[in-house]
Amino acid sequence: MPSVKCTCPICGYPDLDEPAYNSSGSPSFDICSCCGIQFGYNDTRWTHDELRDCWIKLGMSWWSSLPKPHGWDPIQQLKAAGLWSPLLPQDQK
Repeated sequence: MPSVKCTCPICGYPDLDEPAYNSSGSPSFDICSCCGIQFGYNDTRWTHDELRDCWIKLGMSWWSSLPKPHGWDPIQQLKAAGLWSPLLPQDQK
C-alpha cells in the first residue's frame, strides 16, 4: 500500500511523511524539506501565516540539503495548496 503524503501548512510542500499536527493537536516535530519549519517548535512563536509571509519575503528558497524536486516551483506549490495570495502593493517595497 503506498504511503499517504501530507502537505506543509506553511509552504504547501506536498510530500511530508506525516501531518504537521495529528488529530489530537500534537506536533510531529518533523522539519519541512522545503521551508525548513519544524512543527511544534518554529510555529509555537509565530502563526503559520507569519511564517509563510517570512518565507515568501526571504525569497522562497529550498531549505534542505537534499535536491529539490525536478521542476519545483514555489509559487505553483503555494497555489496548489491554496496558500498563495499576492502581496499587497504596499508590501512589495
